Amino acid sequence: MAAFPIAELIQRLDRLQSEPGFRDDVNGLYCCRLALDALEQGNYGVAAILIDSQGEVIAQAENRVFNSGYNSSAHAEMLLVDQLERGLDYPPAQLTMLVSLEPCPMCLSRLILSGIASVRYMVPDSYGGMVSHAEHFPPAWKNLAQLQNHYEAHISSAVRVLAADIAATNLSLLRKKLLSHIRP
Repeated sequence: MAAFPIAELIQRLDRLQSEPGFRDDVNGLYCCRLALDALEQGNYGVAAILIDSQGEVIAQAENRVFNSGYNSSAHAEMLLVDQLERGLDYPPAQLTMLVSLEPCPMCLSRLILSGIASVRYMVPDSYGGMVSHAEHFPPAWKNLAQLQNHYEAHISSAVRVLAADIAATNLSLLRKKLLSHIRP
């Protein structure tokens, strides 16, 4: 797994500009900035944003699993669904969530139940992503999953590679940290 110095990732982000031919590039770069913030705070380099039907970002979150000790539910997607359920004044069926990394099984299950119309992810996650394995859901969950659109974000390869590198940075260290909380 690749690991990059955070300062190098920040420099790469600062040099990148959105490409007009990719509808998710601007929000993808913003999501990368949030994911870098999470990484700088000692968390997984993952972030998510909620976008309304006009394309405006209405809420954001970054992974905070290790911010205050350990919180297994502090994934970016979960934190955004919490915000939505606490009273964001937007109909979920008109929202799209953009996530820097393919949602894990826990997050995808919660997203399916949230009523959010679409989930776009910037980078597939062969280790923990669930969208690409949704056919393994039980029948009732498969039916619910069909109510939501899931697909890779329409971003340039430079933004996709940056998001992948952010997600991969410090991964071995973070997995050890996770295991030390689960099985001290």
